[in-house]
Amino acid sequence: MIDIFDTRTMLEAVEQMKRPRRFLRDLCFPPAAPADTETVDIDIIKGKRRLAPFVSPLSEGKRVEDIGFSTNTIKPGYIKPFKITTAQQLLNRQPGQTIYQGGQSIEDRAQIKLGEDLAELMDMIDRREEWMAAKAMDTGAITMKIKAETGDKTVTVDFLMASSHKVTLAGNDLWSDTVNSDPLTKLRSLAQLISQDSGLSPDTLILGTDAATAFLNHPKVKDMLNFRRADMGEINVRELPNGVSYLGQLRAPSLFLDVYTYDEWFIDEDTSTEGPMVPVKKAWMCCSRCACKTLYAVIQDMEAIEGGQAAVTRFPKSWIPKNPAVRHLMVQSAPLPALLQPDCFVSVQVLA
Repeated sequence: MIDIFDTRTMLEAVEQMKRPRRFLRDLCFPPAAPADTETVDIDIIKGKRRLAPFVSPLSEGKRVEDIGFSTNTIKPGYIKPFKITTAQQLLNRQPGQTIYQGGQSIEDRAQIKLGEDLAELMDMIDRREEWMAAKAMDTGAITMKIKAETGDKTVTVDFLMASSHKVTLAGNDLWSDTVNSDPLTKLRSLAQLISQDSGLSPDTLILGTDAATAFLNHPKVKDMLNFRRADMGEINVRELPNGVSYLGQLRAPSLFLDVYTYDEWFIDEDTSTEGPMVPVKKAWMCCSRCACKTLYAVIQDMEAIEGGQAAVTRFPKSWIPKNPAVRHLMVQSAPLPALLQPDCFVSVQVLA
């Protein structure tokens, strides 16, 4: 009989589990192969538009130096949420069940509870990864508050996004000024900035809730959005992640951007208040073809190491202490959405 709480069984279930898509992470931070070390190397790439040198056909070729990049070795924040299941929870009626169990055994309920708890823990880790991706895209850095028995500490991973890529509009440039502001001209200049600094053309514009409203209502924008890509099936709006709405393709001189709004939220762990993944008054422009990745450090768990399962993106484990005899279920991960090509991103506050 298969032990559903065996680590290998749960790990296989986790790997096969179909997870809800995460918009920012899936768009710009595809997963890299997990490392077998507790640190990961972050190579910040700065593009250069170099010309091949002219030489005489009779002389030797001219050596071209590699494009430089800066490397930082980072220890990603470690994540290990867990849940506890008591015997009473398996004996009592679960939410949504009738008082008549329909022949459902305690073992059946234990298996269902395991699946629900695994899904919840995985969702928490997925949401944390999405939060990290959002912070990287917004500020060019991720600040993590690490909780430990010896005291909490704050660690910031700075991806060296240039200040010119973090813009705050003011006065007549604010999108709320529908008479004097010109969102298309501003977006065009920012697209040129990304193209010049990174060598890649931006293809995506992500708007916070208020920014999207101002953008759609602006008289200089209204007639510039084209929904044909969705109508023709190139973008399946039904398959977009929760909270994502496709507003159309912005087609203007020197601008070809798929425009989205993203209404996703998280609970701030310090204040217990909800906050938006994308600040409501901001717009992010990016190139989805950038070289960014979600990096994963090794799982620092003896069971994972001894079982040869430490280089994974998620590691589930379960155990029952003698007293009190309750089941613990934990999922561990060490992710870092890395902004390896920061010049591919621009963050703009468009409303006061």
